[in-house]
Amino acid sequence: MVSLTDPVNMTLKTGEVVKGPGKIIGKYDTSGVRVTATGANEIGIGISAGASSRTAEGVLDTAAGATVAVYPIGATMYVQSKASLTWSVGDLVYADAGGLASQTSSSQKVIGVYVGEGELATTALVANGAGDSGSTEGNMILVATSGAATA
Repeated sequence: MVSLTDPVNMTLKTGEVVKGPGKIIGKYDTSGVRVTATGANEIGIGISAGASSRTAEGVLDTAAGATVAVYPIGATMYVQSKASLTWSVGDLVYADAGGLASQTSSSQKVIGVYVGEGELATTALVANGAGDSGSTEGNMILVATSGAATA
């Protein structure tokens, strides 16, 4: 039996990687999932629990069959925001490039509503050694995903 708090393993599209927790995962095609992309009009189906699988050498696996653990959309979860945004309680949260949360509604699907404390200004993270550049990735934000777009 699966708990509502358990992540689910999903197969990644060949060549795709997930660099850490909080990334928005969207269905891409029948070959697997990937982090959401700009303008792709993708429905977010979950939030990554951590980085995707690694090879024996410890690098992120890009081969067919690589996997990522994903928390399915529907709960209140931390999602990684784009840097340099200010979130206020009640703001709509959209799926954007790199699997990051955005306030941009153009061609993007809603993944939920920001429910963190008051206002939060996200700042750029430092490079984390997992491949994230640190220039576009911002803080984690608390998002109620029960109102995510399904079409």
